[in-house]
Amino acid sequence: MGEAWFMGEKRHLFHELMGDLSQISAWDLQKPLGEIASGTSCFEPMEEWNVWYHYLLAQLLPRSHEEFVSSLLESLISGLFALYPTGMHTPPYPEFQNDILNTLGRTMMDPKCWDDDNIIVGTMLHRSDNNPNKVWCWWDASGDFSASLYLCLKYLQPPLVRDWFASVLAIPSPHWRAQVIVWLVGSQDMLGGQQHWPAEWPIEAHPSVRWEGSHSLDPRLVSLDDSRAGADHPFLPQPAREIVLTVARQYFTEDVFLTWLESIASVPYLKRELADIPATFESLYVRR
Repeated sequence: MGEAWFMGEKRHLFHELMGDLSQISAWDLQKPLGEIASGTSCFEPMEEWNVWYHYLLAQLLPRSHEEFVSSLLESLISGLFALYPTGMHTPPYPEFQNDILNTLGRTMMDPKCWDDDNIIVGTMLHRSDNNPNKVWCWWDASGDFSASLYLCLKYLQPPLVRDWFASVLAIPSPHWRAQVIVWLVGSQDMLGGQQHWPAEWPIEAHPSVRWEGSHSLDPRLVSLDDSRAGADHPFLPQPAREIVLTVARQYFTEDVFLTWLESIASVPYLKRELADIPATFESLYVRR
């Protein structure tokens, strides 16, 4: 597989991918995955990147929670979005979309990441506060969380979205609930149709719902896709967007929201880092 750069005299090739992938670090695997997403967006789909993506996907699913700054899961999802920007119209085999939803779409539910109803901190979402300021960054949506929710919203059939999102809201883990609140606030413009593609999200957005490679996902992908979708084709299907907004606004009564806030407050750094985001959430989603 080659890099997404054609201007030099010699194009870099990822020869190491021909060997044992288990011996390659997460950082060194993120590089070729990033080339697939950015290259497809900047240039055009290439059979070379298509073939290598599907090979890497199958090999790396068990390692999707490994990370170097960002998780492999984020890079795998960005590559999928780049290759299938308007839906899976030309899958490699008939059941591919279901397999994606049942594997990549369920990675966040990996049993090794959970202790009963609570996430095991450090296995997914924000991993640590090992930095000079001793902050976790819970005020932003973790890339693995955000990318996973967008994957399900994009590829689930609309009749399944309601029950799926209800199941997202049913998880009582304080860390998970904090991320749901942050993600719904940060995704408000995308869900409402004011934004259309992840590339439109500003770097300084607060809260941020970006993930590794999301900046490569823009409307140019539609013109390169074989679905013949119109240039104004959005990243998310309109029915899915509307269902999520409806489910959220029906679910969050004042009492339910208070229960969530009490749960989050049981973890002091969650309450501290979310700061005023719950107040914004209340104005957008809480039913009175």
